[in-house]
Amino acid sequence: MKDEQIFELLKGFLADQDGVTSIEYALLAALIFGAIVISIGSLGDSIETLFRDVAGKVSAAA
Repeated sequence: MKDEQIFELLKGFLADQDGVTSIEYALLAALIFGAIVISIGSLGDSIETLFRDVAGKVSAAA
């Protein structure tokens, strides 16, 4: 290949924007997934504490 052909090929490759959108969507989905995992983990701890508290009160009342 000639230098001009290589330069044009690289220039076209760098100007191509088709994959950028899919990468942005993948990053956005990963951030949303991470937020969901963190919130479910936190919510799970709160629910466990609530159930233990209710179980203790039911045991004390019986």
